[in-house]
Amino acid sequence: MRLRMLVLPFVGMMTACSAGAPQQADIVGPVWVAETIAGAPVVEGTDVTLKLDPDGRSGGKAGCNSYGAGYQRDGSKLIFEQAFSTKMFCSPDVLLAQVLSYLDLLGRVTGYQTQGDKLILNATDGKTIVFHKQ
Repeated sequence: MRLRMLVLPFVGMMTACSAGAPQQADIVGPVWVAETIAGAPVVEGTDVTLKLDPDGRSGGKAGCNSYGAGYQRDGSKLIFEQAFSTKMFCSPDVLLAQVLSYLDLLGRVTGYQTQGDKLILNATDGKTIVFHKQ
């Protein structure tokens, strides 16, 4: 009985403290599928994906190549380390251009926001990568 009396006020305080804070969807865990890269739609028939692991590693597909990069997240700030990728032959040239554009933009990301099932990565120059949850 005494334990219940101590726990209930604590739970009430925790609920009250978190009630006013805006809730951001957790971006760690799910696979995110890109819809646009710097305003351009992803090349039809290709997959550009991102998965953020809890240990600070990310990875996915960048069209015809796989990639990985470390990342740091603090609130709505998100920064990726320089990505490494496989070096598969990409044909036609538009696929290679997509890979290079995506990895370049990913390296310039400084923050993110979520809107429903969308994840929007924001770069320093205002360009974005828009994903939806798989």
